[in-house]
Amino acid sequence: MASQRISIDDLTQGLGAFDDLEFIDAGTFGDTFRVVRGDDELALKVIMIEDLPDYLWERELEALGRVDHPNIVNLEGAGTFEVDGREYPYAFFEFIVGGSLKEAIAHGQTVDDPAMARGLLTGLLSGVGEIHDLGILHRDIKPANICLRDGHFDQPVLLDFGLARVLDMSTHTKLPARIGTTGYMSPEQLQGRAARRRSDLFSVGVVTYEAISGQHPFLDSSISGVQSLHDRIESGPIADLGDLAPNCPDEVRAVVMRLLRYWGHDRLGISAALADLREGH
Repeated sequence: MASQRISIDDLTQGLGAFDDLEFIDAGTFGDTFRVVRGDDELALKVIMIEDLPDYLWERELEALGRVDHPNIVNLEGAGTFEVDGREYPYAFFEFIVGGSLKEAIAHGQTVDDPAMARGLLTGLLSGVGEIHDLGILHRDIKPANICLRDGHFDQPVLLDFGLARVLDMSTHTKLPARIGTTGYMSPEQLQGRAARRRSDLFSVGVVTYEAISGQHPFLDSSISGVQSLHDRIESGPIADLGDLAPNCPDEVRAVVMRLLRYWGHDRLGISAALADLREGH
């Protein structure tokens, strides 16, 4: 777990006291806490990027506020607070009980039930489709950004969508050249090119493959950096998902392997992928 960057004292100074406050994790964009105030249990995200242009943050929040989907975390409120002359954007989201997909994989859990495998992929595709329809690209789909509602693999909930776009559009000079997490980025993102809708779908393919098989489709001990990872992706996954997970439904295997194609135009779009999953059910 990454280290907390904003103190509890600064949080309570800026937002007031909470009945309970627990640090969860520090991510690319900010620190996340579980907070309780009265009857409300929420996830608090405090953005740690300095000098973030207000118009970018406000525009993205407006879009996020229009999302109402079971596979997308609900935005419950947002604003900014100031401590010692520094302004911090923040947002409250529903708190998802059940832990993250990253935690499940770390504990050796895999999706070995066919219905759960189908539900995981269907849920991720449906959630991504919802934000794409609003003109939002996620850019950082990975196990840490997916919660499992009540611990169920077939109830994935996407977190942190839209934040990558805010940072990508910012003129802040300290931003990394690549927005995302290397092991889950599309080859076009690894090359520093603009993410597209099917870049998010590539990431969905990587996440689903790993959740079902317990193995990453491209990473092994031979991968030593971004270029070698890019080259591996170009040559294809280490193994077919069906070889690693015999219980995986054929239609899930086929969709995942299509999503992992090197070229974006070779990957299935969301509508086609969901149709294939329904036909195979």
